[in-house]
Amino acid sequence: MRSVRVLVHLNNLALGGAQLNAVDIARTLRDRGHDPVLFAQGVAGPAPLVDVAAGHGLDITVAGGPDTPRREVRRRLERLAAAHGSEVLHAWEVRAARNAYFGPGRLGRIPVVTTFYGIRMLRGLPRHQPLVLGLGALMGEGRTFGHRDVRLIEPPVNTGTDAPDVVDGCAFRKELGVGESELLLCIVTRLVPDLEKDAGAELTVEAVRQLADPRIRLAVVGDGPSRPRLRSLAAAANRELGREAVLVPGQLADPRPAYQAADLVLGMGGSALRGLAFGKPVIVHGADGYTAIHEPGPLVEPHASRCMYGFGDGSRDPRPLARQIRALLDDPQRRARLGGWGREWVVGRFSLESVATAFETIYLEQLRTPPGSRRWLRDLEQMARYEFAKPAALRLIGR
Repeated sequence: MRSVRVLVHLNNLALGGAQLNAVDIARTLRDRGHDPVLFAQGVAGPAPLVDVAAGHGLDITVAGGPDTPRREVRRRLERLAAAHGSEVLHAWEVRAARNAYFGPGRLGRIPVVTTFYGIRMLRGLPRHQPLVLGLGALMGEGRTFGHRDVRLIEPPVNTGTDAPDVVDGCAFRKELGVGESELLLCIVTRLVPDLEKDAGAELTVEAVRQLADPRIRLAVVGDGPSRPRLRSLAAAANRELGREAVLVPGQLADPRPAYQAADLVLGMGGSALRGLAFGKPVIVHGADGYTAIHEPGPLVEPHASRCMYGFGDGSRDPRPLARQIRALLDDPQRRARLGGWGREWVVGRFSLESVATAFETIYLEQLRTPPGSRRWLRDLEQMARYEFAKPAALRLIGR
């Protein structure tokens, strides 16, 4: 199989699921003999993903800062593509897809593959180039939005490095002051309101408050604009319970010790999958108060097709979650059984190797396809509409 020079445009430099997926896939492809380089626009604060990429021996070019004009970002993207001799541009998420379309992908000079691992389909993506979705539940919607080439490649899990006993969780428990007899619940997430991830964390804080079980400790590991609010909620719950039941320790560059330390993992998307990979029982979070234990039965395929996500009835009632938590914590044999089953399930369906192979196949397929200037022109009118729309209009139409 021939080597491919692929330019990977990351959506941002936060330690989010899609960014970590992109880095893991690039590293796996590099190890197979391909030549990936990474590109992203800079951020105002720390950029931990740069260190993650460097730890894997991957080159990453950071273009300016958050206020760098998009024209300049695209010029730098084009310069990198030329210097690297990129043959394929892999754009992750919406902003990267637009930079690719108006940058190196202009007039089909370089084939572009876009990956969108969001939970709701967004407009403003090129419709005549391959679009890779991570949710089977979005495939029909993608076609309804006019995309001509929609593929399903579910988000990967590195089941080699995310595995039971690969890292030590004892030090993490000790750092948080969690005793051996206490039961540690862990949520590893970005605390971002518009992604609804903080809603699951807040619901879990309320469930722990209602349970008032002295055995339970909850650690919410992550950072983002919602963190101050969550810390305030945690402090209020701790005052009511008279102990440090809820902890918000912040972000970990390597969150694996948190997964390994947990007795129960709660979350959605890649975080829930990583919890399963560590052999932990998992409660899946979702929109509008959705929570469910991930276990064999009728919910398995819906969870998989939505990448460990679900939709609730809007009540946001913490009592069902409290019952789910208690049912698992009171039954250690069930926790062990679900942990073993979940590990096998993830390895069989979401391994990094199988996902990297799927992307490798798409890259090679695009290299065999004639240059796509006509395809590029077919999208020009709708892409220009989003390119020059005002920010308020973008919010209305689904930026």
